[in-house]
Amino acid sequence: MSKIIDQFLVPLFVVISILYVFNSLGNDCIKLNKIYHHTTDNDMLFEKGNLSFYFSGDPQMQEIKNKDGSNSLSIFFLPKVMISKGECEAMVGKLNSYNGCYKVAITETVEPAKGILLTFNFDHNKFAVSCERFDSIGLQKGIVFRLYDKDLIKRLEQVSNQPVLRTLWHTGKSPRIVIDPGHGGFDSGAVGCGGIQEKKICLSIGTIVSSLLKEHGCDVIMTRNGDFDRALDERTSYANNNNADFFVSIHANYSTRSEVMGIETFCLQPHLLTHYFSQLSKDENNFINRIRKQRASTAHTLAQSVQQHLCDAALHFNDELINRKVKYAVCQVLLGAQIPSILIEVGFISHQKEAILLASMEYQNSIAHSICKGIFAAIHS
Repeated sequence: MSKIIDQFLVPLFVVISILYVFNSLGNDCIKLNKIYHHTTDNDMLFEKGNLSFYFSGDPQMQEIKNKDGSNSLSIFFLPKVMISKGECEAMVGKLNSYNGCYKVAITETVEPAKGILLTFNFDHNKFAVSCERFDSIGLQKGIVFRLYDKDLIKRLEQVSNQPVLRTLWHTGKSPRIVIDPGHGGFDSGAVGCGGIQEKKICLSIGTIVSSLLKEHGCDVIMTRNGDFDRALDERTSYANNNNADFFVSIHANYSTRSEVMGIETFCLQPHLLTHYFSQLSKDENNFINRIRKQRASTAHTLAQSVQQHLCDAALHFNDELINRKVKYAVCQVLLGAQIPSILIEVGFISHQKEAILLASMEYQNSIAHSICKGIFAAIHS
């Protein structure tokens, strides 16, 4: 028996112990999966930068005081966080090479403990940083850092007798609307019944919407007008840098359950984000929160209007249609756009009947017309 223990059970116990320790260490580690960097060169927008981080778990974070006494650095430490290989490494490299009115550096470290250091370098007399936590539409844990132009906030606070949001929107006679057909290029989006690709549905409907809006006198910008790649933060830059009034992102849905169907529209609401840290004063934070609430209210009105018009139109083709209603969620194009924004899911390409409809030009035209009607109804409400 002792020979069996020595030759078999003891080595087995050692292997099991090593595996246990390895798994424990692995589970203790949080992966930084993605980073999105939304920027703007628009002098009328006070949020100059927006960095959104997505994690595999819920990270802790602490501010590190500068040892050299410099007032140009803001440093944050996230213990037990590691940068995921591949795509995230490329995102970190791109962020670290950014050279605008501020700089950002993300580095892995083992001191004071294993984790990552996030360092902002900017003039604290001109700018301030704040951050919030959120759960994304994909149920990942997230943190968003925002860099604010304090001088512009002060000037806008002094503007009297006009809505704050109006100072940030397009000043032309006709509304300026950004149409964002989802995915594109190497990113096909979801692939549904019969091999139908989400990117093709989005572009087709988005192109029709754009043409219809122009016919009715709107100034329209499309984030893509062909089958090519477009990063999420580049899409929001189109809206932010061109003083748009609304941002409308068009997508098609997918589910592993083939019976799931219906239309839904998403918008961002302030309660989805939890305040965590801010270098702004109480008055400055109150001012920003007021703008966000106004923006969210307008986005909700737009989402409700578009959703209702979409469902009314779709019922003429599908009497089994399910109105999945307006939902609140955090996703990148809604988080990065500094104007009222919505994301439309025009139907499930994983549902056979909806996929066939979405592939037909007649249905696409009907959906596009209803989106336009919903936009105009919201504008004139």
